[in-house]
Amino acid sequence: MTEKPLLRRPSSRRLALEFAKRTGCAAPRSSKIYRNDTPSPVMAVAEFAPMGGVLIAYPGTVAPPAEHIQRPKGGPRAFGIPNELIVHMQQADSAQPVHIFVMCADLDQLSAVIESLTATAQSEALAFDPNLVHFVPWDTDTYWTRDYGPWWVQNQHTGNFGIAKHLYTTLGGGLVGLVEEPVGLNTDEGAGIFRPNDDYGADRFSDYLNAPILVWNSAVWNEKKKLPPIDAHNWYFTGLLDVGGNYMTTGDGIVASSYLVATQNELPTVTPDQSPNPCAAIIDARMKYILEQFNRFMGIHTYHVLTDPSGTYIGHIDCWGKFLAPRKILIAESEDAKVNAAYDHVAESFKKEGFEVYRVLCQDIFVPNALAPASPATTSAYTNSLILNDRVYVPIVGGKFADYDERALAVYRDAMPGYTIVGIIGKPDHPWYGTDALHCRTRGVPRAVVNNWLKSQLLATD
Repeated sequence: MTEKPLLRRPSSRRLALEFAKRTGCAAPRSSKIYRNDTPSPVMAVAEFAPMGGVLIAYPGTVAPPAEHIQRPKGGPRAFGIPNELIVHMQQADSAQPVHIFVMCADLDQLSAVIESLTATAQSEALAFDPNLVHFVPWDTDTYWTRDYGPWWVQNQHTGNFGIAKHLYTTLGGGLVGLVEEPVGLNTDEGAGIFRPNDDYGADRFSDYLNAPILVWNSAVWNEKKKLPPIDAHNWYFTGLLDVGGNYMTTGDGIVASSYLVATQNELPTVTPDQSPNPCAAIIDARMKYILEQFNRFMGIHTYHVLTDPSGTYIGHIDCWGKFLAPRKILIAESEDAKVNAAYDHVAESFKKEGFEVYRVLCQDIFVPNALAPASPATTSAYTNSLILNDRVYVPIVGGKFADYDERALAVYRDAMPGYTIVGIIGKPDHPWYGTDALHCRTRGVPRAVVNNWLKSQLLATD
């Protein structure tokens, strides 16, 4: 049997030609910066801000509710990240441990999860506290909590936190809608929203955190005096279709993403049969509206929108770029000269804006995919890492790619002095992909939000 040739990622030039062929428009500019200086009292919270929790998911088989036909993912329950990472993320050896919030409606699974994590911690000689693991009673469709989890904001005047909720969409753009049990459609193309259980995840997690606080605030002290109130987090709805993997912020009003956000969010049209048109003028109009919403609900004044150089289907910026600090960014490098030239352009764009730019080589590797055996080569996505307080967890491959791994970890050590850099190998059954690694499967929760929730758990005493 003749072995099929390994497919390579298309070059940026090839992608541009394909875009023009399909749409009749020139491809978007490689990068463009949009600005909106309207004052806003809120500010989006950066990943590298103090975090007291991480949201992950444990999807799998559940009994379908009789009143609702949408069913979460079938098959055995599984985390998308290895136990080792979950234990590490607790940071139980630190002065301020991190709570792990697991989205899973089957609360009977908690003891089995604790048992498994305890065994991992013992085998790896890591500190582990079972009291830091909490089940959020909701079953999601997937484990990509970065995409559908909360976008946190903070009011700069009051200090209160809030969630700026986006509608979680799948990959593509154009006309979209909430669809249950889609028939005859290729969900890999992403032409719609097919994961409503995921989309409700941020709502359910917010309810889980706020409910005890609201109960506390309505409680009575010795039937005479009310307990002092604890701040709940607020809730906003941005009205935008988006994904968390294509969103990163500096924490002081700057956001970056690929142009995917513009193709996902259409403006209202005059005639209902008007087809989507991603030409430059329409992209500019969409980006203006998107930034207005980001400014209103998240305090964003500068938006870097970029053409994805990677040549992959997903279009998420965390596959090739990452803010490490308010004016520090990590951009991928590629072994493909044409792709790397596009990454160079992105890096130069940020340098011109005063960013300190670091580069990390992401090698081309082939990861078998049972659902798409002809998928092109991908990378280890070293940019798809998680910054959690004073530690950074970086996806690595191991084996024959160990030298690449070590060079990538060295870049992080150079870029982030004072941080502990930890390489994490993916699970054999859920490996890291160039389009999906550990950043995609985790979502931080601000420490102040977790602390408020913990206060509300305390019993009232004299």
